Amino acid sequence: MAEALEAQDSTYIFTFNDGRTIRRKQLAQLIIDTIGDGKKHTGTISSEIGMNYQSVFAVIRTLVTAEIITSERVKKHAVYKLPKPCGLSEFFNHKAALDNMKIKSITKHKAEDFPNVSFGGRSGYENYSSNYINTIYEGGE
Repeated sequence: MAEALEAQDSTYIFTFNDGRTIRRKQLAQLIIDTIGDGKKHTGTISSEIGMNYQSVFAVIRTLVTAEIITSERVKKHAVYKLPKPCGLSEFFNHKAALDNMKIKSITKHKAEDFPNVSFGGRSGYENYSSNYINTIYEGGE
């Protein structure tokens, strides 16, 4: 978990509605497990856990600040969910995935084989855009 939760774990103890107690780090893990794959409001989380709304909200805000869970506005209320890692980041940021990629073929072309992109017509770039003055080509500032 986040360093902030580790530092606060020994001093913060929360009480359930039935009288049981739990430390902040364990409550944070319970909240993460309760959210699961879906999106939930703070009221829903507190009722499922069986704890005071304010206590659950305090730990949720710590989790959002530590970027362990993310908040999303839905109409007037905020819902909380676990961040999903992007599949492309896993694919492109790992050396093992890059080592497994095979290049099927390589084709080389000369620059002279392609048309000049800056040339817009028979007389040059002037016909390409008649309403636009390019200060780079005109020598302006």
